[in-house]
Amino acid sequence: MKYYMHTGGQQLGPFEESELPSHGLTASTMVWREGMPDWVAASQVPELSHLLPPSQQPPSYQPQPGYGPQQPYGARPPMPDTYMVWAILVTVLCCLPFGIVSIVKASQVSSLYYQGNYAEARAASRAARNWAIASAVSSGAIVLVYVAVFFGAVLIGQL
Repeated sequence: MKYYMHTGGQQLGPFEESELPSHGLTASTMVWREGMPDWVAASQVPELSHLLPPSQQPPSYQPQPGYGPQQPYGARPPMPDTYMVWAILVTVLCCLPFGIVSIVKASQVSSLYYQGNYAEARAASRAARNWAIASAVSSGAIVLVYVAVFFGAVLIGQL
């Protein structure tokens, strides 16, 4: 692939990739080839990194084993929903025991998030949502059973 270089205020090339070092290629040399949208420093073109001296190659940061993907410094993922409103509503209106568990899980979300435990915060958020849903569904099932028993008793009483 043919590259053009921009050094000393003038454009040079085209050169084959292997010819670039003999024409003064450095990490800060601006290069361009067909298919590139704009001129970039040679250190930013991965195909040219093997042509740069080791002191001019861009540092490669490898994650430490066992630590998983790292967030850039200062970057936080968005805070997951706490589902606190739903937890309180199902506790008051539906099933008290499941609602209390949902409130406890919902209250853990923000503290885990601000401690930097993002995965645990997402897990607590999912648990709060699931317990709120379980509370609503179980209350609905209890109401259906109650209505069925009530109407069954009414129908048996009329026979």
